[in-house]
Parts: sequence; C-alpha cells; structure tokens
Amino acid sequence: MTNEELYRQVCAGDMDAFHTLYGRLENLIRAIARDTARQFGYTDSIPAVLLEDLQAEGTLELCERLRSGSYDEEQGKLTTWLYPFLRGRMYRFLETNLGVMALNKGEMEKVRQAQRLYHTADRSAAEIATEMEISETEAARLIGYNTHFLSVSDLQRENEGGDPLERLLSYRQGVSAEQIVYRKVCLELLEPLFRSLSAKDRSILGHTFGVYGYEKLSADELGLREMLSPDGVTKARKAALKHLWQRYSGSNLHRWREVFRLVNRAVRG
Repeated sequence: MTNEELYRQVCAGDMDAFHTLYGRLENLIRAIARDTARQFGYTDSIPAVLLEDLQAEGTLELCERLRSGSYDEEQGKLTTWLYPFLRGRMYRFLETNLGVMALNKGEMEKVRQAQRLYHTADRSAAEIATEMEISETEAARLIGYNTHFLSVSDLQRENEGGDPLERLLSYRQGVSAEQIVYRKVCLELLEPLFRSLSAKDRSILGHTFGVYGYEKLSADELGLREMLSPDGVTKARKAALKHLWQRYSGSNLHRWREVFRLVNRAVRG
C-alpha cells in the first residue's frame, strides 16, 4: 500500500493506517531534523536532546498536516508535499530557541549593532554592510536574527499572526504610542491595495510576510508551493512589490502618510 493510499485511510479515521504511515515517515522526519540542525552549525555532532526536540516538532507538524486533510495527490507525492512543512516547523523552532543563544559575545555585539542601525536608524542592508565593513549577505543575516528587539508583531491585529509588511513602510520599529498608531493605520490602509493584486502576487507577498490571513512560509516552502526555484521566488517577490507600489501613488495610504509627515513637521517647528 502506498503512502498516498494510507493517507486516504487516515483521513477516513483509520488509526491503524495512521500508525503505519507514521512508522514509514519516521526516517524522513529524522533526516530532515539532522539536515536542519546542520544548517544551524551542527556540522560534526548534534546533541541528542536537540535532535529529539526537532523530531518532536516534525511529528507534531505531521499530525497537524494529516489532520488538516489538505493534501491533493495532484501536488505530487505525499512526502514531497510534507517536506517543506516539516522542515519549516523545525527551522522556526531552531530560529526561535537557538539563534542568538548560540552566538558568542563578539557576534552578539555585531547583531545588536546591525539591528540597531536597521530598526532605529532606518539603514538598508547595503548601508549597514558598508558601515560595518561586511558583505551585504552578512548584514542581512545579522539583521534577521530573532532577538528581543521591539518587534513589528506588536502592531498587528489581535486575531492575526505573523509579521506585518514592515518592509513596505519606511517607519520601522518606532517605540512611541504615536508611531504604533500610525503604523496600525498604515497596515489597515495597505490592505485594500494588497487585495487588488493578482492571486499570485497576493500569495507571494502574503506567504512571505504572513499577513492578511496568509500563513507565513519560508522561501523553500513558498518555492515548493508556487513551483518556483529560489531565484524565481526572489524575482516573484520583487515583481509583486513593484505591482503593489504602482497602486500606492494617490491612494488613501499615500495621503495618510503625507498628512502625518506634514503634521509632524509642523509640530517640530
């Protein structure tokens, strides 16, 4: 019996089929756990506790995906469909629970400097790279570390997970109540522009940033979902952002930001 046939039985409530399918997929979960850990620097040996945690995360994701019943055999083999979800769950676990903790003091100082320049000085990755005398790729890596710096997640709606489309707004990481209100309004006014995009553009941006009802996906997950190469995902994101910005001029969001800027300028004298 194939994995796909077992999946259909699981969806019909057959617990024996579930246990059989899980037994077949244990090695896949273990292999993904090892590969994900290696990407976080565990090239020689992986702590047993960490490997167990990753496998547990993978198992939870497997159960959730099987329970959802959202697999379509036209999407390919069951294992191919499951892979990005399992890997994404483990990657997010490592990103949340290791990330900064695995850094030495010198590296941590670099992370803080890069994120301070990005979040409070509003510098681009290229500008940070120049100032810190590192590559742009390295600057992007430092900026991307999951730290406890004030997050734009504080600005999203109560019933919405993921990170807002922070890259579309020039005011990032403001800590004042005024800035929080400003950016909440920006996100509300951005939504109609987002909804006017094509289905593909909405999927690309929605899954990239995890907003407006879309599940946040890694680049690998998004590539498999949209049948795009890594380079194709990057190009699709740029194209979608371009289409969004074409709708920005003259919009309510544009007018709101201009009024806010003028009022602030007048207040400062």
